[in-house]
Amino acid sequence: MTPALAVHAGTAASFAIFFVRIWAATGTGYFWPLWPMLMLGIMFAIHAGIEFMRRGSRISQLEASRAGALDQQETDLARIERDLHDGAQARLVALGMSLGMAQQKLDSDPAAAQALLAEAQRGTRDALEELRSLARGIRPPILADRGLAAAIGALADRTPLQVNVAVDLARRPPSAVESAAYFVAAEGLANAGKHAHATRVDIAVREEDGKLVVEIADDGNGGADIGGAGLQGLARRVEALDGRLDVTSPAGGPTAVRAVIPCAS
Repeated sequence: MTPALAVHAGTAASFAIFFVRIWAATGTGYFWPLWPMLMLGIMFAIHAGIEFMRRGSRISQLEASRAGALDQQETDLARIERDLHDGAQARLVALGMSLGMAQQKLDSDPAAAQALLAEAQRGTRDALEELRSLARGIRPPILADRGLAAAIGALADRTPLQVNVAVDLARRPPSAVESAAYFVAAEGLANAGKHAHATRVDIAVREEDGKLVVEIADDGNGGADIGGAGLQGLARRVEALDGRLDVTSPAGGPTAVRAVIPCAS
């Protein structure tokens, strides 16, 4: 266990004990500490997974010397770990406090207890949304299980935009190439909705001459920040696989993103 993981485990255990003590001090009753303890367990499991991926990335560094991609991955993992610590974990602590105070006020002040429970419910929704946002930066299980067509189709189903997806692959590309292609599609789709104010997006994936080609085109207002962190991160990911990322986004639109990645296995 790494030092950071050990600290996280100790912190989670301390909070769990703290919640149980509050429950015991207020006369027991319904065992509400179960819920914050469950969330703390989920947070620890996510952190452990991040540490596992970090260790795997270090091994890959020795084997393949893909310094640029690994540095980006380290940055992403550090960001996720920081967001877990500063965001969702803080929400869970506040959630536990609200539940504890609600337990204390159930008999003496039911209205206040109801308000605290409503606040805890909002906190639960916020924590779950934050966890979902963090999970978007991690390779989704559907990609590993069912491939690019299903994974990109799931992305398209979750957006209010009109998205046309065309995936024409005779075989599955290597895992690293598949992941890069997925994140290119995900970033292109997210940018089309958030920044370009597009209404329609076309995503095409195919293999040409031993290379995987991913193209995302939208009908938005263009002007994408090619030097921004999102597109620069994608470029490093693609270039680490000896590929190339091209972005065309004139003012007024449209925007086209094209990644070409060797996929010989």
